[in-house]
Amino acid sequence: MPPLGDRRMYLPRIAAPRWVVFADFDETYLAHDGSPERRRDRRSLEQLLLEEAASLGLVFGWVADGPIDLVAATVGTHGLRVVPHFIASSWGAELDFFSREEGRRPVAEWDARVAQSGFSRARVEGAIDDLLRRGIPLVRREQAGRRIDSYMFQPNGRGPRPEITSTVHKVAERHGIGVHVYPCHPALGEPSGAHDVDFVPRGVGKRQVVDFILDRLGVPRSRAFGFGDDVGDVDMLSAVEHGYLVDNATDDARRRFSRTAGASYARGILDVIERRVAPEGDASRPPLGQAKPGQFTP
Repeated sequence: MPPLGDRRMYLPRIAAPRWVVFADFDETYLAHDGSPERRRDRRSLEQLLLEEAASLGLVFGWVADGPIDLVAATVGTHGLRVVPHFIASSWGAELDFFSREEGRRPVAEWDARVAQSGFSRARVEGAIDDLLRRGIPLVRREQAGRRIDSYMFQPNGRGPRPEITSTVHKVAERHGIGVHVYPCHPALGEPSGAHDVDFVPRGVGKRQVVDFILDRLGVPRSRAFGFGDDVGDVDMLSAVEHGYLVDNATDDARRRFSRTAGASYARGILDVIERRVAPEGDASRPPLGQAKPGQFTP
């Protein structure tokens, strides 16, 4: 895995967590178009986290669909400068915490729990063969990881989409593995109308990793925020009291979840944190995210 900490800054250690923020990575925290406006918004969010997380007791992490190696490569490509407190990758099948003192630290308890599922390449291949016999051929993608195997299918001309999705879930269950089926994201360069099919350990998902982290940190749902942009994030948003779609969310996601952040990408995350978390701070301090160098008061 590319070194996430190489020439980057770690967020401050949080001794007594009071808030947790779960942010989907692609097209929520990170805008892949790389426009100057989006980069400025992301850097403003990074600055807020670096300067304010410790005093607010705010733990911040990414929850990514893809494997950790893909996340790390994307971090390098886009020049992200701040490493979050945690990264849940492969739909939560892998969970790592990060700190300046220890670098990357896998969570042994979570690893042991996921390992009990018996996830294996052989089980995935069995499911692939089963689906092919049912007329649902899948094309393997390159972003496979230790606990995720990613494929794609094009449903056009092969029956109604809900029926195919249901069949994929039933076949995965039959082979003792989990699966996430969701529309491809054109903003990531994926073909419109196609679907991603990610096989993962059974019982793994964004909701499950939210529940685990909140329990581990001793933070209630009432002090948890979630941000996402597509249907694959809806379970995570529903698992916290303060769930939001960023304003660039897909139409499918908006049909399933109604609350929006009021702005797109990192700006939406930043604005919500400023509105909902700042009131518990010291009113004499500058507004969150607006402290100038030398004026920040911890």
